[in-house]
Amino acid sequence: MKAVSKNGKRLVLRFTTRRIGKQKKPVEVVHFYSLASGKLFHARCEHGVISSFLERINGAVRRSKTGKTVYLDGARAEELSRKLIILAGCRQCLRTSSKISEVAEVVAGLGEFESIFWYSKILEEYERRRFWGVCRVAKAFRVLYGVD
Repeated sequence: MKAVSKNGKRLVLRFTTRRIGKQKKPVEVVHFYSLASGKLFHARCEHGVISSFLERINGAVRRSKTGKTVYLDGARAEELSRKLIILAGCRQCLRTSSKISEVAEVVAGLGEFESIFWYSKILEEYERRRFWGVCRVAKAFRVLYGVD
């Protein structure tokens, strides 16, 4: 089955595990795909953070049998994907997990124009400078909304 939104875009989130650092510590990574244009973004973000955020904003999604793939479809698919990319981009740049709920609350309250702005900034920096570019945007987001 394929997830298709009303505007014809298919949006998929896939969770994988990657080993990083000298001790090869396993971390969860979320990959965002638009089946029309390929891979959009990936970030170090836990499955639980994404799931709790989707529950918070009442996001209707379908999941694979294993739970490692999430399909976004319906009228709110684009809005959900923008907010999820903002959340994942900010999450990967946080050292402590205590501020995740604050960032999630701010992201959930973003309006349409604000979410489009931050989404485009994160993707632009991801394409240009990858991780460190996204962290600069995430830091600006957290400072502007008073999370830091």
